[in-house]
Amino acid sequence: MAVKQQQCLTYVALGDSLTVGVGASFLAPGFVARYVRLTEKELNKHVVADIFAESGIETGAVLTIVERPDLHEKIKRANIITISAGGNDLINASKDLAETGDVTELNQSVKECHSNMVKIMRTIHELKKECGVPYRIYLLNLYNPLPQIPLADKWVRLFNRHLNSLGNGSTIFVADIYTVFKGRQGELLSRRDDIHPNDLGYQEIAYTLFHLGYPNEFQSG
Repeated sequence: MAVKQQQCLTYVALGDSLTVGVGASFLAPGFVARYVRLTEKELNKHVVADIFAESGIETGAVLTIVERPDLHEKIKRANIITISAGGNDLINASKDLAETGDVTELNQSVKECHSNMVKIMRTIHELKKECGVPYRIYLLNLYNPLPQIPLADKWVRLFNRHLNSLGNGSTIFVADIYTVFKGRQGELLSRRDDIHPNDLGYQEIAYTLFHLGYPNEFQSG
């Protein structure tokens, strides 16, 4: 009797420099590879991961990635999707605030980010509508890498509030990175730029995703 082949799960990681793994040491991976290892160990299944991300991009550019026709089949068939976006929007808007003292750009940035995230999720929803595979989408909310700027935390919390509204508790979940990093920036951010996570920071992100669990369908077969 032939041994049944182990079922694979497919994983598409979309986003910015967090998904790329900027800040991790040379020999250590970012959160994607760490999360893959945790998932494989938990479910005893091979996970095939594809990363579509670019360092330094804002939510508008993440939307452009999601809208790429050549990625639509991968997104449609993915069991797991993670999305990191918004951090660079915050950093760039904060730079403008520091230069001008005008909060208008900051407020406008939050609105544009929310609009882009809605479009990202709408595009993915259309692709997944009749995908025929069990799936989970995990949205990474934002931690605040700029605690020294009082308005930055307000921006982050407002963005995260908008992001929470996109979760549905069944197929879309928000990973609360903000709470994990709050007050621990010195411990979890890379000393190279004090913006991106270090190895421990990426490990914490991977564990935060892991603790959100998996649907029963992932554990069968």
